[in-house]
This record gives sequence, structure tokens and C-alpha cells, in this order.
Amino acid sequence: MEFIKIAYCVTIPILLLFIWISRFGLKNYAINLLAVSNILLIGNAVFLVWQMIGIYLLKKQFSMHYSHNFNLIDGFMIRIHLLIFLPFLCLNRHFRKSQLFALVLLALLYWTFPASSWNGYGLIFKIPGYLCLLCSVYALCWLFSKLPYQSSVV
Repeated sequence: MEFIKIAYCVTIPILLLFIWISRFGLKNYAINLLAVSNILLIGNAVFLVWQMIGIYLLKKQFSMHYSHNFNLIDGFMIRIHLLIFLPFLCLNRHFRKSQLFALVLLALLYWTFPASSWNGYGLIFKIPGYLCLLCSVYALCWLFSKLPYQSSVV
């Protein structure tokens, strides 16, 4: 699940270029893939919640207490909370296919997790896994008629 944010940061600029440059055929597929990629960020949000719970349990295990100079509401925590809650807006059809929303999420991901902090270990296994996950979610969205260019109302 950690690789979703890296794959999102790499594929979304390419998809946005296809949307802005190409004509009708490839543009429709790119918008559908944009919607599916936005849905996949929900998995990253669940992963972030799981990590935060793990950090809390670790803190509780070692019975660590907050010091007086520890600030719970700082810029990083606000960005993490935004990365947890904003992807759930993709359950709405308009946010799912929105290019502006994808740019906001992309900027937030780059700001919170810069490219220098990405874990590239085991890419040979992560890329096919991400492609399988992308194909599976695309198939589920197609099956439930949730793709932007599948329904009659666009």
C-alpha cells in the first residue's frame, strides 16, 4: 500500500498530459484511469491510518508521554490528515474525475512525501502489483458502471 502514493505521483502527471494533449479516444481512457487512480488513494489513506494507529500503540507500549514542547497540530500532521480524508471525496463522481482535485492531491503528496523520501526497494515486484491492483479496481468500476465515460451522464 505504500507504493500507491509513489505510483500516483508518477502516473498522474502522465495521465494529465494525455488528457490535456490527446484527442477523444485516448482522452476518455486517461480520464477513466485518473478516476481509478483517485480511488486507489483510498487504500493509501487506510494505510496511513494503520501507520498512525501503529505509532500510537508503540507510544503506549513504551509509556511515552508528550512533553510540553511537543506540538500535535503542526503543518505535517495537518497534511497527513488531509491525505487521510481527501481521498474519500473520490467516492463522489465529480471529485473522482476532477483534474483539479487530482492536481491538489498530487501537490499535497509531493509536499508531504518528497521524491527523496520514496522507498524504491523492490520495484520489480511493486510495479506489477500496482498494475494488477489498477486493473482490478478498473474492472470493478467498469462492472459497477462507475467510470466517468461509461454512464450516459458525464
